[in-house]
Amino acid sequence: MSTETPSNVGLFFDPDAYVEQAGPGVRAATPTGLMGRQVAGHEFLDAYLSHGNWEVLTAVVTSRDRAEPLANLCRTHPSSRARQRRLRIVEERDFLAKPEGLDLFHMPCPPDARFAWARHATSPAAFALSGVTHTLASVAAVHSLCALVEAPFEPFDALICTSQAVVEMVRAVTGSYCDYLKDRFGGDPHLRVRLERIPLGVNTDKFRPPTPEERAASRSALAIAAGEVMVLCVGRLSHHAKAHPYPVFFAADQAARRTGQKVHLVFAGWAAHPVVAEQYAAAARFFAPGVRVSFLDGQNPGVRASVWQAADVFISLPDNIQETFGLVVAEAMASGLPVVASDWDGYRDIVNHEETGLLVPTRMMRGATEGSTQRHLLGGVNYDHFLAECSQTIVVDPRAAADALTRFVNDAALRTRAGALGRKRALACFDWKHAIRSYEQLWAEQRRDLAKYRATAPAARGPVRYPPIERSFAGYPSSWLDDDSGVRTAEGAASRLSALLAIPLTNFEAERRCVDATQLAKVLRTAANSSTLGELATMLASEGLDSSAARTTLAWLLKYGLLTSN
Repeated sequence: MSTETPSNVGLFFDPDAYVEQAGPGVRAATPTGLMGRQVAGHEFLDAYLSHGNWEVLTAVVTSRDRAEPLANLCRTHPSSRARQRRLRIVEERDFLAKPEGLDLFHMPCPPDARFAWARHATSPAAFALSGVTHTLASVAAVHSLCALVEAPFEPFDALICTSQAVVEMVRAVTGSYCDYLKDRFGGDPHLRVRLERIPLGVNTDKFRPPTPEERAASRSALAIAAGEVMVLCVGRLSHHAKAHPYPVFFAADQAARRTGQKVHLVFAGWAAHPVVAEQYAAAARFFAPGVRVSFLDGQNPGVRASVWQAADVFISLPDNIQETFGLVVAEAMASGLPVVASDWDGYRDIVNHEETGLLVPTRMMRGATEGSTQRHLLGGVNYDHFLAECSQTIVVDPRAAADALTRFVNDAALRTRAGALGRKRALACFDWKHAIRSYEQLWAEQRRDLAKYRATAPAARGPVRYPPIERSFAGYPSSWLDDDSGVRTAEGAASRLSALLAIPLTNFEAERRCVDATQLAKVLRTAANSSTLGELATMLASEGLDSSAARTTLAWLLKYGLLTSN
């Protein structure tokens, strides 16, 4: 579908989702540090500014100060000089009350059910929601998938899955929850949200094959000796939450022994704790004694840029359920490197086996993780230990990994052919401009479906999970005041009005009503000879107050004895 019309979307923005939190020489301030989802989010923003067809970008934020990184990026981005665009900042509380005229709202995670509930309560056809998956292994992530079933999401909403494995995982979780709901309540519960598979992208101008001069300079800077085959691994050093290094060490050592080549294994990553880094170094000495192994600071953007230019082969062998796509594999292919990768989740969507790289078989032991998810749900095991338990039951075939790496180490021509095919595939399938085009096509189709729904959309009924006060607490008061209830001004009310407006104890929550003394005095004069609440509310509405504010104002006058009911 064409996306000629500018795609003016709302984007939920928070630095945690879009800003790389580490820089040169900066050690992670928390055990998380630089995360793959932050790298992917940062790259998405850069690509959307570069390739997106939009004129106004509305950023929905928890507080205005959280939008500053986005505002800075929009001011300094090269696209800002070429196109007239506008960034609009809206605080979440204001958006939830009134969606600012947007008809498409995108989140850097699965769509938040709070926004679906807010939409349902105020205007069920106000806007469409979309969101994207990253890791889905945590309890919070799984709960967000279940919410896609139980919350008022609609067929014009969408969840963007980065790989086919993710699509299957989402269907497994939501299908299980639908089965439970059907068994408990009957009916036909099902996932209404559209699942769309769009891979993450890569900047193919930044990640590209180096010139001979660039390659020579990078190898010199990284002390890669002449004749060494540099095998590169990029990513967080986490044996329990990313990839256990054993098959990489084993494969590198075997490749060196079998071929007689000098193999230099380079890890460009970071560890959450110095002890983990020490354990990696000790494991390298034990499992790969015949290989030179270097550990570089992968949080340093300069290092992350140079290692691709110096490498001969890229290897990544994850064995963890928190993985979903494998952005580093797409980056390696865009850089013209042959890839050795696990046949695991999204990795198998990226690598064409025997063409752009070699996939290493993975296996799981049936029955070995029995009870793991239940214990994690109940807090019997925390997230890190849950991931560790699972990873210990997953096998990345070490001999197959060694066979694959040996082929590339031993055959420079094969490396060149696979690298060239990988670059071609990255340009055709994973360049960010293709991903942004797919996003905007999806959003255009969501808008079309939303427009159809609006013709038959039901009226808003308020929040069903917490019905309006008048319904939830209908039995609390002695009686209710309605528009036809008669009221009159109390004796001496005019003289007490100013004092009541000045006393903090009688003037809190003032933003929800009229506090203008002149308008309030007018109400008191009108009610001097008796009136109805409906008549007084109409008069306040003529002064610019909405219905709720008008009635809240009249309730305040009654509460403090300025008006009395007949």
